[in-house]
Amino acid sequence: MSLQRITAGFLGLGLLVGSASSLFAADQPKAGGLPQLQVKVGYPNLKFKRPVAYAWPNDQSGRSFVVEQDGRILAFANKPDTKETSVFLDIHEKVNREGNEEGLLGMAFHPKFKDNGQIFVYYSAMKPGPRRSVVSRFTVSKSNPNQADPASEQILWVSKNDPFGNHNGGCIDFGQDGQLYISLGDSGAADDPLQSGQDGSDWWGSILRIDVDHPSDGKAYGIPSDNPVVRDPVKFKGWAPEVYCIGLRNVWKFSFDRSNGRCWAGDVGQNLWEEVDIIVNGGNYGWSVREGKHAFPRRQKLTSSLPKIEPIAEYNHSEGKSITGGYVYRGKQHPSLDGLYIYGDFDSGRVWAVRERELSGEAAAVSEVLDLKKNPRIQIAAFGEDEAGEIYILGLDGKIYSIMPAGK
Repeated sequence: MSLQRITAGFLGLGLLVGSASSLFAADQPKAGGLPQLQVKVGYPNLKFKRPVAYAWPNDQSGRSFVVEQDGRILAFANKPDTKETSVFLDIHEKVNREGNEEGLLGMAFHPKFKDNGQIFVYYSAMKPGPRRSVVSRFTVSKSNPNQADPASEQILWVSKNDPFGNHNGGCIDFGQDGQLYISLGDSGAADDPLQSGQDGSDWWGSILRIDVDHPSDGKAYGIPSDNPVVRDPVKFKGWAPEVYCIGLRNVWKFSFDRSNGRCWAGDVGQNLWEEVDIIVNGGNYGWSVREGKHAFPRRQKLTSSLPKIEPIAEYNHSEGKSITGGYVYRGKQHPSLDGLYIYGDFDSGRVWAVRERELSGEAAAVSEVLDLKKNPRIQIAAFGEDEAGEIYILGLDGKIYSIMPAGK
C-alpha cells in the first residue's frame, strides 16, 4: 500500500458526512448527532506486524485471531490482559508481499468450524508465475487443534492474471446464508484501465459469492441458485456466475450486520470521494462512470443498463483519502452504540458513524465521532468484531484498539 494511496486501494470501508467537534457523554447524544467515541489499546501486552484482519471462530473457545499481512495468523485469548499469541497458520512462503496491497489479506471461519475445522484465506500468490489472488481452504491439524495444517490447503478459487499490484480487495466472509463472499477490486492503477467496473462478465470490480460446501461443474465450489445470472439470465445476461454485484472500485473491507445479515462495504475512491455501500444481490454501485454520488469522467465503452445504487454515505478527500470499512455495533457493553455502522479513514485517522433509517438504504444520521485532539491518530488498517460484538481498530502500528463511548 503506497501509504499514500492505500488511499486508492489498500483499505476499503467507511464514510463520512459532517463532523462533530467536541466530546459528549455517549448515553446522552448531542441533539441531532451521534454518540462520540474514544479508543484505548485493547490488548496492551500484544503487538502485531501489519495486522489487516480480525476474526473469531464460533466454537465457544474464547479465542480471537489476527491476520498479519506477511502471511501469518495468530491466535490469542480474547482478554485485555492476555500476554501470549500462538501461530495458528503460517503460509508466508506462499504469499507475495511485493506490493503494499498484496499479502495475506483475509480470513474466514466456516460457520460449522466447530464440527469441520475449516478456515478460508485470501492471499496474493507468490511468484514465479503471473500476479494473481487465491482463496484457499485449510483444516485444523489432527495432531494439534490449536493449529491449522499448512499441508491441508485446497485451492478453491484463483483470480485471472492481474497486471497491477493494487485494488485486490481481499476481504472474505460468510454471510448468514452460509455462502462465502469475496471482494475483488478493479485490478488496479487508475481510471479503471481494464474497464471492468460496469462489466459483469469478469470478476474485477465486484463482490463474488460462492458455495464452498457443494462443488459443481468441475470447480472446487458451487454457484448459489440465487446468484444474479442464475436466477435471472435475461436481466443479468453475460454476468459471470460467481458475480454477486458490480460497480465497485476496491472494497478493502465489508462486513455483515449480525442482527439482520445486511452487508456493508466501504469502497475506496480515486479523485474526490470515498463511499459506504449497502450491498445487495445484483446491485450496481456505479464505478467507473460514477464515484460516490458524482459523475466520473467516462472511460467505459459500455455502461450497464442496471440502475446505479447510491452510497448510504460518502466523504470528500478534504476529510480523508482511503476508507476503511467497519462494522455495525451489536455488542452489549455499550447500548448507546447499537445499530451504528462505525468506519474510518486510513489516511487521516478519522472515524465516523452512520445510522441507517429503518433498513431503507438511506442515512438517518452521519457524523465524525472520534476527537483526534483527545485520541491517537491511527493508521486504520482494519476494524474487527469479536464474539461478543465489541468492535476494535487494527492499527498499522501493530496495536489493536478497543472502541467505546467517550467518557467511559
